[in-house]
Amino acid sequence: MKLTIISGLLILVAVAILYACNSKPKEKTDNEIFEEILNNPRVNSKEVGEREGIKYFQYMENGKTGFRDLDDKIVIKAIYESAEMFSEGYSAVEVDNKWGLIDETGKYIIEPQFEYLGSVHSGLASFRSNDKYGFVDITGQEKIKPQFDWVDEFSEGLCVVRNDNGKLGSGKNGFIDTTGKLVIDFKFEYAGKFENGKAKVQIDKDFVYIDKTGNIIADTNGTK
Repeated sequence: MKLTIISGLLILVAVAILYACNSKPKEKTDNEIFEEILNNPRVNSKEVGEREGIKYFQYMENGKTGFRDLDDKIVIKAIYESAEMFSEGYSAVEVDNKWGLIDETGKYIIEPQFEYLGSVHSGLASFRSNDKYGFVDITGQEKIKPQFDWVDEFSEGLCVVRNDNGKLGSGKNGFIDTTGKLVIDFKFEYAGKFENGKAKVQIDKDFVYIDKTGNIIADTNGTK
């Protein structure tokens, strides 16, 4: 009798172990992990939004992206393959591998038509055509023809651009204005956005700050 009970217990333990092994949580994909983070109210909280001046946060559902307000209310349904944060009242969104521009109601300002469209800064959004980048305004009109291998976003009227001369990532960085004119030549290994009239750049191995004319005003320690 005792042997029968022990045998029964061993069978139950074996079944439990087998079930535990089979019910081990499946490893999450990168997209699933990103979706969890994006939808986590502790990450994209009302406090963060108010502090950073953010009106809407992105959220994801079934691999698609939409927007919610700071009170977690959905304001634009998750129908986009990708969507940039709103900037100057607009968001660049991707549908069927084409990018367009929406306003804060979800209405298309520019119908999806671009290979890629960046967020709006200084009234301009970067776009890609044949692996080159230029800029359009919020009506979709080309303002700066696609001619650069990489571009950043406009800040304080200037934007970092780079030409690689056929070797990706090998070129130097310079700055253009909102007309597309190169106002600071291609000479920096690294260049950041302008903030408060200065930008951090790298010349050879040194990091320094420059003004909007390209003149060095200080090193990163604050001395010239």
